[in-house]
Amino acid sequence: MNGLTVMLQKGGVGKTTIATNLADRLAARGHEVVLVDVDPQGSATEALGCGDAYTADTHLAHVLDPDDPSSASDLLRTDTEPWGVDLVPSNAALHQVSATIQTADDGEAKLYRSLVRPLSDRYDWIVFDAPPTIGPLADAALVATRRAVLPMQLSKPSADALVRTVTNQLFPLSDRLPDSDPIEILAIVPNRVKGDNEERRVLEALEDSQFDRFLPGFARSSHLERDDSPGPGIRERIAFRRAYRDGVSLAAHDETVDMIDRFDALAALADETVKPDENE
Repeated sequence: MNGLTVMLQKGGVGKTTIATNLADRLAARGHEVVLVDVDPQGSATEALGCGDAYTADTHLAHVLDPDDPSSASDLLRTDTEPWGVDLVPSNAALHQVSATIQTADDGEAKLYRSLVRPLSDRYDWIVFDAPPTIGPLADAALVATRRAVLPMQLSKPSADALVRTVTNQLFPLSDRLPDSDPIEILAIVPNRVKGDNEERRVLEALEDSQFDRFLPGFARSSHLERDDSPGPGIRERIAFRRAYRDGVSLAAHDETVDMIDRFDALAALADETVKPDENE
């Protein structure tokens, strides 16, 4: 099973929008996909219409407990139509999971052994929607998937958060992992883009930095000069809010929205970067 974690050390960047719609487009490519919501806010769980699971008696903490008979399959929600992806929901008791990971000697690996590996025969992709802060839940998701998608707004606070995330979280975690299997950045995705001059300045600064190679083709400033493009990145569209309100993906809400092609491109990029042995 292949995996990726959508995260940034900042809230309000549209992380859940990226995670849910990327999972949906991976499924549209013919993959079996499970979305894991380890953000205590539970936005992805709400988006997939499973808000009732937030107070469920059985949750991730039980699966991580070696003395508890609960299994990864016990957490799965498959009643997520029309999304086409299954869900491991968030829960009000996720603080227990964070404490378990933090205090255990091999806490970060527990999430892989107890949740990801048992589901590996059932799914092609596992997508984590991580909390917007550094901590055990986000760290464990990154260790389990070894790939990160970093959504950001084109603003100085988001750019600063990007640097913090890479410097204070991804690099230290990678240093503790085998050299042959570090955490990789799949993509940096400018999100909620409106198109003002300050956003242009931030995007051009990204292109002149170490992060340039992680910007997908649709996210580049060259789109500012193209008559056939709405501009770079994932643009603000009222359809995102309406889709969330209705508990459906962007594509299910309105298949004509111009941003769907960009999620398709991101899903294609994920597929292109899969190592051969991950498909075996």
